[in-house]
Amino acid sequence: MSKFVTKMLATGAAVSMLTLPGLAPVAAASLGGDSPKEAPAEVSIPESSPNTTSPSDSSAGTDAEDEEDTGTSAQAAAEGTKVQLLNITDFHGRIAEAGTQLASVVEEERAKYAAQEGTAGTGFLSAGDNIGASTYVSSSQQDTPTIDVLNAIGAQASAVGNHEFDQGVDELTGRVSSEADFPYLAANVYDKKPGNLVDGLQSYTTVDVGGVKVAVIGVVTKDTKSLVSPDGIDGLVFGDPTAAVNRVAGEIEALPDDEQPDMTVVEAHLGASDTESLEDAQASNAEFKKLVTEADASVDVLFTGHTHLPYSFEAPVPGAPERTRPVIEAGSYGEYVGQVQLEADANGNWTTENSGLIKTEDKSYDSPVVDEVAKIIADADEKAKVPGSVVAGEISEDINRAKKDGKEDRGAESTLGNLVADALKDGVEGTQLDDADFGITNPGGLRTDLKCEDIYNEEDKCEVTAAELSSVLPFANDHGVVTMKGSDVIGLFEEQWQPDDASRPFLHLGISEELEVVYDSEAGQGKHVKSVEVDGKKLDPDKEYRVATLSFLAAGGDNFFSFAKGDFELSGLTDFETWVDYFEERTEADEKVSPDKDERQADLAMDVIDNGQLEVDLAAPGKSIEPGESRDFVLNTTAKTEVPGPVEVTVDLPEGYTVSAADSGSTGTQATAKSATAKGPEVKVDAAAKTMTLESIPAGASDVAINVTAPADASGEVTVEVGLQAGDGQWWDDNPLPVSHKFEATAQVGDEANAAAGDNGTSDGAGSNADADGRNDGSANASGSNASSNGDGANADASGATSANADGSGANANGSKDGGDLPRTGFDALNLVAAALALIVAGSMAVTMVRRRRTAV
Repeated sequence: MSKFVTKMLATGAAVSMLTLPGLAPVAAASLGGDSPKEAPAEVSIPESSPNTTSPSDSSAGTDAEDEEDTGTSAQAAAEGTKVQLLNITDFHGRIAEAGTQLASVVEEERAKYAAQEGTAGTGFLSAGDNIGASTYVSSSQQDTPTIDVLNAIGAQASAVGNHEFDQGVDELTGRVSSEADFPYLAANVYDKKPGNLVDGLQSYTTVDVGGVKVAVIGVVTKDTKSLVSPDGIDGLVFGDPTAAVNRVAGEIEALPDDEQPDMTVVEAHLGASDTESLEDAQASNAEFKKLVTEADASVDVLFTGHTHLPYSFEAPVPGAPERTRPVIEAGSYGEYVGQVQLEADANGNWTTENSGLIKTEDKSYDSPVVDEVAKIIADADEKAKVPGSVVAGEISEDINRAKKDGKEDRGAESTLGNLVADALKDGVEGTQLDDADFGITNPGGLRTDLKCEDIYNEEDKCEVTAAELSSVLPFANDHGVVTMKGSDVIGLFEEQWQPDDASRPFLHLGISEELEVVYDSEAGQGKHVKSVEVDGKKLDPDKEYRVATLSFLAAGGDNFFSFAKGDFELSGLTDFETWVDYFEERTEADEKVSPDKDERQADLAMDVIDNGQLEVDLAAPGKSIEPGESRDFVLNTTAKTEVPGPVEVTVDLPEGYTVSAADSGSTGTQATAKSATAKGPEVKVDAAAKTMTLESIPAGASDVAINVTAPADASGEVTVEVGLQAGDGQWWDDNPLPVSHKFEATAQVGDEANAAAGDNGTSDGAGSNADADGRNDGSANASGSNASSNGDGANADASGATSANADGSGANANGSKDGGDLPRTGFDALNLVAAALALIVAGSMAVTMVRRRRTAV
């Protein structure tokens, strides 16, 4: 009922009407109206759908009349009138999972309320996303069974959700609307060209609830423009929802008195992301807050949706501090039914008698309506089982979306997202298109997990059917390839950080195995992406790449606008077809599909060297290297806690020099462990693969000796560069070394070192240091550790040997960020392989690592 005016009723008749201060009814239509950019100044309101459930309300939903207040009261329900409203949202075609339970709750609550004395009746409404992202029983039949179920239960009106636009506005206003016995409402969806509400949808309707006329206004989130394939909504403008609600409220207020509704309800497909309290809910989403705090006072109930979160609040009515109104979201998938019971007071206002959420789990009620719903579902299930029961493949274990606190997390990497990207890339093969370089998908397209325990029909455990695969990718997007510049690919990964007004701040793309991405989550906008590699090679910003993806993303969906800069070629397949093909091909090869647990996007903010959890330097030997002889360069690490491995090590040397991992008995080693308690990392050397891998880096200080042999004709000095980077470990959002860090040390070779050192081998002016035994061995320690276990010294001395960190991470010569010296415990060569297995590789790269990432940032 309109609250632009306070209606004083006595014995059912109006005796006076007072306008609110500073607000005349004639001005109400423009209160909070859409801006010219979002909606036209003149908007024609389509007439009510013939499907409206109010046969006596032939004029409901017609154009508002701009006329002055005549002073007569609008129609209002008599004092004491009681009405119940039941509501769902985000059902997403879950008829097989919750259809009969939902029908049971609605039917039971109708019956219970009707049995109460003085109640008018029960209305049943929806806040949208009835269809789309549906499970197989419904999606395999274009969601017709879901619409049939809602018709059978008696839905009277529904807002459009973003998923109602999945197949395009023409499908929504054509087939979907014709199959529904209820109108779809979209007060903030405009046709850009003629400047009116989109043809085929209504801004509001009036429904009959036991003789009470209820106006229902429907709006959808402005985010719809980025949540739906742009091609299907070309030419549409999604305006401000609250502005649209207030515009329509003014139009309703301007209706003739005998056409005025008794109550006004909003069905809004937008919602809160925090449910702890009304204040937290408002703080979580600006669009939701604006609706709650600025929607016209004539609105008696706010039903919301979209975020899939159950909540029930009472919120103050703006301009009427003595009043409150219910704000409800009924979760998703038919798990809850929102319930509001209202009673009219003497002023024509509606007070909340009861509001809340009713769980549908395990509900069963004996009713002809429930029986009809059960039959619709059984028929649909029977039709779907033939194609849906076909086993497409087998998984080795569960393959899941990302989760946080038990809920889906679209801001984190997932094995399922990466697998879908693999399938999109592989799906190009065998089509008329040239092969793709890699594949990319969006997290919002993944609607459920692949689990071994999920059984669709009679398949074996871990077998995957077509129906289960369809539940993962239910949208039937077109599959194809976008040809785009490397700079735009970088732009895609930067666009994972969404615009400020987006519903989620970060969307983590699923990427195929050809890609390796390093980003910095703590960097500024536009500067997050640090490295992108394709097949181990740095991406070229000026080169063109072929990206397998979905039509939704190719058109710039989910705010990934860089995709739209490229040229999209259709393969002729849907994403679902490529997904099924991927499993069937592995079945033919007698392979199970397994999750890849190596993360493909790594966060530089987790890098243990950059964040100070690990200090590293490389120390040159204490004496010069004679031609043809070997000396140990020492990789010193100090870790606050153990760094999980594997950590792979590379060594770069001048031509002619060779290298091996020294063992504890090597004659070239310049020092041995000071104590039996000193611990070094476990090292594995694979001569065939030419790799040296640290199993992990232990907490505290540890050293690894790298034995370098000079060629017989060596002279001058030799600089050794050692790189550290994470190997192929099973890290997930916590790669400790996602980029290669380089460390250098230089030693003198042959007579030049002796000449520079002086008679006793001490660097001029450097002084002498005492070793652990208190003896003066005449060597100067350049790494900051003065103690050594023998006369040679484990650390680089000042006789021309130097140590430096070249990784650019902010560390000083000894690897520490604050310039302090690293503690030394001496060498511990425990767990090193025997010298016979040591790697000796000639050339500029003496130890070559087989690793996934090699790019330094």
